[in-house]
Amino acid sequence: MDQKDSSSRSSKEKKRSSSRENARSNEHDGTDVNYKYASQIRESQGRLDKYTAENDHLLDEVSNLRLQIREMKNDRAELVRAHRESMSLLAQVSEEKLVEFKSKSEREALESKSAQEEALRTVLEMMEKDCEDRVAELDAELARVESERERAIQLQLEAASKAAEESARKAEVEEAARLAVEKLVQERQAKSQEIGHLTEREQKLKHELEITKKLAEMDKIAAIQAAEAIADMDESANSSTSPLVQPKRPPVLSRRGIQTYQESPFLNDPLNEMTFGRRIALKLQNYSCYQPKGRHWDFNGLGLQSAWAHFEHSVLPRYISGTKPAASRNNGSKRRGGSTADLDDDGDWLYSVDQKKKAITKDSGVKTDLQRAKPGESNFPTKLYSPLTTQLSQMGDFGLGVGLYFSSLKAIALISLVAGLINLPNILYFASDVYSTSQPDVSFLLRGSAICTEQIWVPCPTCPTDNYYNTRDRIAGATTVTPDGKLQTLVFALKNTCDGATMNVGIVNLASLGFIILATIALSVYQKRKVLEFDVQEQTAQDYSIEISNPPKDATEPDEWKQFFESRFGVHTTCCTVTIDNDLLVKALAERREVLHQIEEKIKEGAAANTLSLSEYAAKVEHRRGLIGNIQSRISPGIPELVGRLTVLNQKIQGLAQQNYRATKVFCTFETESMQREIISKMKVGPMTAHKNRVHAINPNFLFRGEIVLDVREAEEPSTIRWMDLDESWSNKIKRLSVTTLISLAFVVAVAIIVALVRPHGAAYAALGISVSNALFPVVAKLLTNLEAHASETGKQCSLFVKIAIFRWVITAIVITIITPFTSTITKGPDHLLQSIWLIFFTDLVTSNVLQIGDPVSNFKRHVLAPRAKSQESMNQYMSGTEYTIAERYTNMVKTLFLTFYYCAIYPSIFFICAVTLFVNFYVDKFSIMRTWKPVPMLGASIARFSQIYFMTTSVAAFALVSSYMFSGFPYDNLCADNTSHSAYYGNWQVTNGNGQTSSAVVEPNQRSYHFCNQYIGPGRNFAFPVSPDAQPSGSKWMTTSQEQLVTIYGIVSVAVLGAVGAVFAYRIFRLFQKLFSASYKPAGSDQGTHFSELGTISSYIPQVKSEQFTYPLLAVNVDYVDQSIFDWNDPARSHSYYDLTRDVEQLLKGEENQETCYRAFGQIRHWPPNGPDAEEEREKPGRRSSLRRSREPAYKRNVSWSSKVTCKTYSKDVPMTHESFNANASTNQGMNFDGHAEPIFDPHTQNEAKGFGKQHETPPKAASPQHFDQYYNSGIGHATEQPEPFYGDSQNQYDEHDQPSENSYQTSESSSTSSANGGNSAEGSDSGYSDEDYGGSFSEESQTTGASEDSRQIS
Repeated sequence: MDQKDSSSRSSKEKKRSSSRENARSNEHDGTDVNYKYASQIRESQGRLDKYTAENDHLLDEVSNLRLQIREMKNDRAELVRAHRESMSLLAQVSEEKLVEFKSKSEREALESKSAQEEALRTVLEMMEKDCEDRVAELDAELARVESERERAIQLQLEAASKAAEESARKAEVEEAARLAVEKLVQERQAKSQEIGHLTEREQKLKHELEITKKLAEMDKIAAIQAAEAIADMDESANSSTSPLVQPKRPPVLSRRGIQTYQESPFLNDPLNEMTFGRRIALKLQNYSCYQPKGRHWDFNGLGLQSAWAHFEHSVLPRYISGTKPAASRNNGSKRRGGSTADLDDDGDWLYSVDQKKKAITKDSGVKTDLQRAKPGESNFPTKLYSPLTTQLSQMGDFGLGVGLYFSSLKAIALISLVAGLINLPNILYFASDVYSTSQPDVSFLLRGSAICTEQIWVPCPTCPTDNYYNTRDRIAGATTVTPDGKLQTLVFALKNTCDGATMNVGIVNLASLGFIILATIALSVYQKRKVLEFDVQEQTAQDYSIEISNPPKDATEPDEWKQFFESRFGVHTTCCTVTIDNDLLVKALAERREVLHQIEEKIKEGAAANTLSLSEYAAKVEHRRGLIGNIQSRISPGIPELVGRLTVLNQKIQGLAQQNYRATKVFCTFETESMQREIISKMKVGPMTAHKNRVHAINPNFLFRGEIVLDVREAEEPSTIRWMDLDESWSNKIKRLSVTTLISLAFVVAVAIIVALVRPHGAAYAALGISVSNALFPVVAKLLTNLEAHASETGKQCSLFVKIAIFRWVITAIVITIITPFTSTITKGPDHLLQSIWLIFFTDLVTSNVLQIGDPVSNFKRHVLAPRAKSQESMNQYMSGTEYTIAERYTNMVKTLFLTFYYCAIYPSIFFICAVTLFVNFYVDKFSIMRTWKPVPMLGASIARFSQIYFMTTSVAAFALVSSYMFSGFPYDNLCADNTSHSAYYGNWQVTNGNGQTSSAVVEPNQRSYHFCNQYIGPGRNFAFPVSPDAQPSGSKWMTTSQEQLVTIYGIVSVAVLGAVGAVFAYRIFRLFQKLFSASYKPAGSDQGTHFSELGTISSYIPQVKSEQFTYPLLAVNVDYVDQSIFDWNDPARSHSYYDLTRDVEQLLKGEENQETCYRAFGQIRHWPPNGPDAEEEREKPGRRSSLRRSREPAYKRNVSWSSKVTCKTYSKDVPMTHESFNANASTNQGMNFDGHAEPIFDPHTQNEAKGFGKQHETPPKAASPQHFDQYYNSGIGHATEQPEPFYGDSQNQYDEHDQPSENSYQTSESSSTSSANGGNSAEGSDSGYSDEDYGGSFSEESQTTGASEDSRQIS
């Protein structure tokens, strides 16, 4: 048996070896055939495959057994047994079948081999035939190509010959053209030289003509002066013999009657230094469609040119560009004798030593900081700041707050840029295939955000449709038939398959948060350094001044405060201002000026402006009115309404002026910084200590009047003081602030509702609405803030900042999140969250900046309304520039930053968009502040610190808190997986969503179903703080393991950040309360050692009120003893006395008994320059002040002559005959006021505003004439020979035939001092009545004339 088995096995092995050898031989032959004839071998191999099919059948049985093995996974023993049985069966069957197959395959192989050989022979024959045919075709083709090549060579030769001929002709033409061009150039050069010579000759002739005209004018003026001097000597000689005859004072000319426009000294600016708007206006003003011609008062266009010059020189900021005085801008033609000589250094009292030194340094070529010029600077040449080349360090010239704003804006833009670079890994991850298959069909600027484009439909049998009422595109259904024949609807929900809450993404975001926190701290240090840098570069009055907030009620004399500080500390008090609670009086006076201005614009040119004439004219207008006129008067008041309002204001002012007012604030400016710092450091106490008057808390030597503790602090900038709100009580301030805050919150709610209603119509409409509301709400906030009472612009700006910032934060970031469905957070589409955020950024970046640069409203005023203005004042008002606030600019920056921090977790590339937006805002704001915006008060660093401490830290806290909730919400589909699978959902389905859109869904067997779960754990029903994985409801888990770890870490970090921010807030509140009870003072920066009077541009604390109808503010204090150098503005056409409201009260309260009343009705200001005359001597000089120009002195010191400039009365308490005065403004035809005096309307234009510079020319001495008066005051007559206007009636004929008028007289300082020594002409005996200083004249201090005429003031 064993031998048989061995023999059978040996025979089998032989058969196997022979079959293998045959197979190898067949394989070798097949390989050769496949190499040469691949197609034939494939057919043979197919036959071989057919014969091996039976063997495959056996292998199928083995695969079936293996399939059974895979299905029996739970019973290992049975699988092993089944495997053994199958193997044994396979071995038994394989041996039997293999023998049968081998015998059959040997036969088939022999047959196949013979067939293959026959096929090979056939193929070889066919290939040989094909090769012969192909060779014949190639020969024919080669012959054809050769003939074509020969033909091409022939054509090339012909073309070369033609090209040579053409180049020769071209050379000839070029040579001829060159000769012609040279000839034309020579002719043109000759003509250009000829034109240049003619132009130069024309300019020389024009220059000679101008010089000739000037010389002729000078000769004419000199001749007039000589004639007047001779006449004055004759008249003085005649009048000296008749002391009882009242001399006639020359008239005060009405500017309205003789000058319809104010000619600016800046009309001859170089064209390349003008703004583009001014250049356009110069080109278009010749067209009547741009500027009306004919009977318009500015028919020659000089008024419009002056208005544009006012815009560029008084509104836009400029810097001093040289040291030489501008010859065309020194008003030299208005000086006596018409001299245009440059000013002497010794006589240049308008400009300080420090200003000259800085200008000289610039002119010498050494690079220094630019020095900002005062508005209306006319002595030194100035230039506009360049928006492109002005350095960041120079922005402090516009105020410390403005400099810090631009510094912060640029620094935050750089911080955003670096944060964007840190977030590059997140951007690349969100844009990769790993997250969402490279985000197809997503715009470039949104690519790299968390937008998820990979979504699938999953079974959701229990999903309620009510939860998808606003996201109907995320739920769908499919209809099927149940086994019992009923219809069934299968519910599907859309699931996001993107995983954006990985640990790597979270770590990068946390790194950004850490960098932002460190950058915020560094920004705070940077701002402190910039404060010191700007403060050192720009010395202002704040560095030298103190504020006393609790003065005694009766401490209204600046001299008392000066004596107190100088006696206690040995300092020099340069300026002192005492304010009182007369805001109602000042507001009434300002309104009265505005009413007078409106009346002046409505009455005819040159018409009378006294009470009787205006009343008559108003009655005629009202009598002729019809229905339309009455309706129109309700909308825009006419002459009758204005005259009635003027009467009411006159009576109101007369009553308010007689009230007793208390002192509210005192501002003292010292000569050096060290003086100010010494006083503050020694007298600084807590506000509550001063309020309780705890005298033991301070050195007794520093008690005011020996019993009062003063609340002394560093004063704010003069331009930031709100003079009308200094006397408001705390209760009133809190009431107003509460009301305006509630109204602001109501606006927030209203706009939020509007945005929510617009949002369903499209995200673009919502984004546009948000941008429009962000642009318009600042206007509303400004109106609300104007209703509040703030002692300074700093408090007002902080209040405005809070309102606008909260509005923009809520509307821009929070509301858009609330109204957007949670499941639309990371989905793609125009109505989804990330697309809305991008649209908001785009509209803010493009729309806002385009409107800001275009400035359509202000350009409409300047180019449309200004050329049609009714007066020069109105024209200048239209040129006043666009009003802006630094608080609004800060809120725009903080809003952009807050929006970036809020969404950076799901939109990391928003950091780059934020950086670009802030950089664009930096340059656009820089352009606007130098070309279009109106000047703002010089705010300090308070608004920057306020933004840094409260709003920047809040933005960082929002970063940490919102990011933690953003990562907890992934995948933002509100679906949680079940542990069950529904077989009814298996298969492919066509589903239709709630919007009617059809798509396909594939459900694999054993695929789990889902149920609805609320994944939002923010504020609401599922609110959890801090955010953590434990906030997931039981049975509704949607977070991955990595997501749970990230959310846990971020929750801890958010708590730490919020704790740190809360600690900062608590510390700031603690410091505020601490400052109420304790004193702390730390000077900012070092003492620069510069005296206040030596600063290039100085200003002081001068109470004033701004009016929309006047270009410059109205002054609420007497400025007679104030040098014009301490004003921060200068009207080229008028003196500061024109804007003095105290003169109005002098007019309304006439009579000697009202002198003290006029004095007490206003605050006081005094200026004591270091090298100026002593204040006591200044007060005792005659003719220097009117009733308000006195100080409180004993009676024996008041026995000096003084005059009232408005009522034209002259008094001397030592000469009884002078008590009886004659009022030239009274007439039997004029109305009388309540005290029986005539009531002429005060016309500010009648004040003489002529200014002179430098030393005056000497004139022959004149004999002192007796008292005089103005017979033409307020009469409308410009000179003695002018015929009376019929409109005035008999009010102009006030003299008898025997009245002998007296002409003007000049008197030098030497002759004045000589004549004052004579007893008959002493200062006590007579007074000039009007002084040159009262009207902005330029006479020397000793030049007190008796009868100074209007002509003399014009010449000066």
